Amino acid sequence: MFNYRFRFAALLAIASLLFSQLAGAAGSGIAQADTPSSANSEADKKPKLVDLWQPGDAGQRMNIRGRITSLDGTPLGGITVSIRQADGDGDYTERYSTTLLTDPKGRYQFGSVVPGNYIGVRHVHIGVYQSGYRYFDTQIRFKGDPNLDGLSEAENAIFLEESTVNGETILFGRFDIVLVPG
Repeated sequence: MFNYRFRFAALLAIASLLFSQLAGAAGSGIAQADTPSSANSEADKKPKLVDLWQPGDAGQRMNIRGRITSLDGTPLGGITVSIRQADGDGDYTERYSTTLLTDPKGRYQFGSVVPGNYIGVRHVHIGVYQSGYRYFDTQIRFKGDPNLDGLSEAENAIFLEESTVNGETILFGRFDIVLVPG
């Protein structure tokens, strides 16, 4: 019975989040067009990019962004997100480990490199702890990684989209997180 209720609550939260994003996108485009000053407000700015990559690092550059919400779709600002991964050569170093905070809209983003093949699947460890919610800890994996073993490892796999920025190819991905009360 608990599993059914949890799944139903999760489904409602996802539907609510999608509806709020669609409704917000429809209205916000018109408001921004009519009031140019709203585009410069603090809340509309992208979250600060925490960039672990440095010139000369091995591997393909990537940027991952996401949003952290509660089950009902409420953005959770000021949440600490822990990131840890191997560098482009597959070695774990302190330089590819950090914490960052979500902005008031629950958004975060970080720049890095696609992790080298450490053991098995390329991945980024991501953890979130917030009082009043269950601890969230998982691995972000990447679609197209030949080491993915099917459903079990593909569950948190994200697609990385290639884009050229200032003449450099960077991969962009998105990983949203819903925290469960606990």
